[in-house]
Amino acid sequence: MMVAIGLVRGYASVTNFASLQYASEHLIACIGSLPIAAFFVYVVANFGDEPSSSRGILFISSLCFAGTSLVIRRVFWFSSLKSRQESQFLVIVDSELGALFYSDYHNSNQYQKAHYAGVQDMQIGRSIAEIDSPIIEFGPSQLIHLLERKSISKFTAVIIAARYSNLSQPIAEKMLAIHFDGIPVYSMEKFYEVYWNRIPLELVGPSWAIDSNIDLVRYSFTSLLKRFLDLVIALLLLLCLLPILALVSLGVLLFDGRPIIYSQQRMGIHQTPFTLYKFRTMEQGSDQGNAYTQERDSRVSSFGAFLRKSRLDELPQLWNVICGNMSLIGPRAEWLKLVREYERLIPNYHLRHLVRPGITGWAQVKYPYGSSLEDTLQKLSYDLYYIRNFSFQLDAAVLLKTIYVVAFGKGR
Repeated sequence: MMVAIGLVRGYASVTNFASLQYASEHLIACIGSLPIAAFFVYVVANFGDEPSSSRGILFISSLCFAGTSLVIRRVFWFSSLKSRQESQFLVIVDSELGALFYSDYHNSNQYQKAHYAGVQDMQIGRSIAEIDSPIIEFGPSQLIHLLERKSISKFTAVIIAARYSNLSQPIAEKMLAIHFDGIPVYSMEKFYEVYWNRIPLELVGPSWAIDSNIDLVRYSFTSLLKRFLDLVIALLLLLCLLPILALVSLGVLLFDGRPIIYSQQRMGIHQTPFTLYKFRTMEQGSDQGNAYTQERDSRVSSFGAFLRKSRLDELPQLWNVICGNMSLIGPRAEWLKLVREYERLIPNYHLRHLVRPGITGWAQVKYPYGSSLEDTLQKLSYDLYYIRNFSFQLDAAVLLKTIYVVAFGKGR
């Protein structure tokens, strides 16, 4: 259970323990880990002997643990609210990246107050972005004094929202010293990863994939193991879900008629097109209209809307996983028509095709359904985070968050 809670960031101080989403993920993690715990307690630990304690003890104590551990986190969150609101960030900005960082910070749910320092004297007193944005309070000379041990202690962390080439050597040396003294210094990219779980696209260059040492896309044991697990789990799910597949097929046939399965050309790994399969949820020929599905889209049937909300329309993609076109977890498999448009408008969009697309993924569970170019940019930043930080722990977290999305009907 502790491992499961850790997968939903239940031991990270930056997690919002007061949110409904965390509460749901916490309880789902505890409930999901209960059968595994029971297996170890009553099968592995007893070596087949009759267990000495009642199975009800594990069940009741697990429920108590789930509720109590969630309450403790909420108490911690509200009791430390004042100290969190008083915490402060020192943000070092230049004229290029400062406005970008401020915009993202302003639109986030960060509660820390940010103080801005410029890398040039000419920045002092100027707004970071638009007229009503914060004023840059400090320049290079004041920044040197701020980075002294006594002055820097009032800040929770230092964020470098500037090109390193714009930092003077004395400032760079000071930041290195305070970082090893215990006050974290984040590059802009690292801050986005730690606090927002995404990659700032403006910092992604042509060599990003090489510099990131991406294990998932290399022909390695990690990639082979992921493919093996995808194949085994997809086969088991397909066999176990055959009754549900039959019922959904019957429902589509009765409510919407033929064809039951909808197929479309999507972009796969290494920019190789493949045919994706889903249960049909829209009128035939709907893909000739708007490429995005809008809220209450008239093209979606009533039964199709239910399938989309419950994500049951995605089940035929298990066949795509078995065939090797897709993975259980990865970036969304995008329509070829949209991919060509995105690759023309978005630099480095092709990087998301370094891995197999997934039935679910980090971007799908962290960001709502996208229906614009801006949404696509945001989702790409989450996809690149997944590609760079791939681990089976991250995949497990995606699965838990997917359960939350399905349970609360977040699909479209």
